Amino acid sequence: MLKHDDYLEAIRRFKNKKENAHARHRYHALLLVSKGYSFRQTADILFLDEETISRWVQTYQQQGLNGLKNNPLWGGEHGQRRLNDQELTLLSTRLETTAEPGTRVGSGWTLKAIHDLLVELFQVAYSRRGLRKLLRALAWSYQRGRKLYIKRSEQEQARFEIETRDVLAEFAKSGARVTPLAGDQTKVYLEASLARRWNPVGQQPVIADGARTKKSENIYSALHLGTGEETSTLVIDWQDSDATICWLEMIEKQHRRGTILLWIDNAGHHTSDEIEEWLEEHRRFRVINFAAYTPEENPQEGAWKPLKDEVSHHRWHESMADLSKAVDDYYQKARRHTVNFLERFGYFWSGGKIHPLPQTS
Repeated sequence: MLKHDDYLEAIRRFKNKKENAHARHRYHALLLVSKGYSFRQTADILFLDEETISRWVQTYQQQGLNGLKNNPLWGGEHGQRRLNDQELTLLSTRLETTAEPGTRVGSGWTLKAIHDLLVELFQVAYSRRGLRKLLRALAWSYQRGRKLYIKRSEQEQARFEIETRDVLAEFAKSGARVTPLAGDQTKVYLEASLARRWNPVGQQPVIADGARTKKSENIYSALHLGTGEETSTLVIDWQDSDATICWLEMIEKQHRRGTILLWIDNAGHHTSDEIEEWLEEHRRFRVINFAAYTPEENPQEGAWKPLKDEVSHHRWHESMADLSKAVDDYYQKARRHTVNFLERFGYFWSGGKIHPLPQTS
């Protein structure tokens, strides 16, 4: 791959300990590729990634050996220019208040887009490693995205918050016994689901896929908003009005005293005529619906993550019986979570009753 004269010069520069260490690293990579090593083998030997090796080879092909020398405008390496405080502030502001081309503000940035922005703003070209260091210094991290439900309504959100505050104030004033619960449903699939996992660099985790039908266990559960305990967990083959009624009956049997104050979403099997009729006959329930398209409001949503991490993510189950056993084994242990839903509205639960938070002022 290296021309004969370039090969000899690359050897000389690589052996010269006075050369910049980062540049010597690049010459070493080209020498290995010229010896017949693949990009992957070279990356493994030098503890790098294939993309970096490919980029260095491309740079050599376009600019020659001198293109691999350290450039004072490159960032992220020893002795190279760093952004000053004023530049860092400008960069942080731009990243937070503008969007990567083709996206919306708040939807995140790729390293490539940030690299291009730095070149545009400061004529500085950072390496991928340097960009990661720079972003960590700005208190940014690499995160999985979540959906923004564009159909959500400010009026619906206001309705939910007013209704919640009113009902909590009512029970705090009356002193009546109440069990506050947040309920939800989820599916756990027979096929292994994918999630982030740690693995050796360059070795992406490989998850078995049986190419089977999307068979799943449907799970109903509620989170006690006073104790953080998961309660009334029902594993069933489907999610519909009949299944929801079975779950509500389970809740009623497990919490025999006082009113059951239940927050649930607006799914069709929660708001159907059958459910409305059942609730009319079971007056112990007071149901408040979360605002539509606001799953983050429901504390029970957070309780599904450890379940799926233990039972579903990267887990292979041979049969539905194996999956059912894994779910059952998970719930054999008492599950508690930190919940601040009531505190957010100025109340807490103790001794079976709702109380206002003590005034701190």
